[in-house]
Amino acid sequence: MASNLDKWDWHAAKVPSALTKEMEESQAAKEAEKDAKRKARAKELKKLRKAKEKKAQAQAAASQNDVKAPGDTSARKGLSQPSGISQMSKEEQLKAAQAAEREKRAAAAERRMAAAAALSAQGNSGNSAPSSSQPRNTLSGDTNCSCCYVSLDGKIPFHRYNYKYCSTTCMHLHREILEDE
Repeated sequence: MASNLDKWDWHAAKVPSALTKEMEESQAAKEAEKDAKRKARAKELKKLRKAKEKKAQAQAAASQNDVKAPGDTSARKGLSQPSGISQMSKEEQLKAAQAAEREKRAAAAERRMAAAAALSAQGNSGNSAPSSSQPRNTLSGDTNCSCCYVSLDGKIPFHRYNYKYCSTTCMHLHREILEDE
């Protein structure tokens, strides 16, 4: 329309306005400005991500220092290796964080199991009746496996109904024996 203004009836064709060179250049400038803003925002987000990763690395390193063995003197003396921490890859950092989390969970599970065993020993000290398949000359059913009669002292027993077992194999075998009776 801008180059052929008199060639057609542009108003009858309902063409809104002519697109001139100046208008094209201003649109291109606006697009370039939008692209620049978009790139700047992406760069800023990248910096924020890197800052978060550095913070996570520092936390992972701190948790590793807390988990280190008491014989490790470098952690106690405050000697650190900042170049080693910065050179760790993301994968290594993730593995270290996962290992620390596993250690925490394992320690918590061990504490729960020990507490459950202590409660079980206190609560079941005289409550269960001896099994009918248990020989008369054995000790109380609380300290022996209900199937093979091995002592359960120092072990965490498996439970099924009022019976205690040293292993899952004994539990399944005793269940079959009881079903046959």
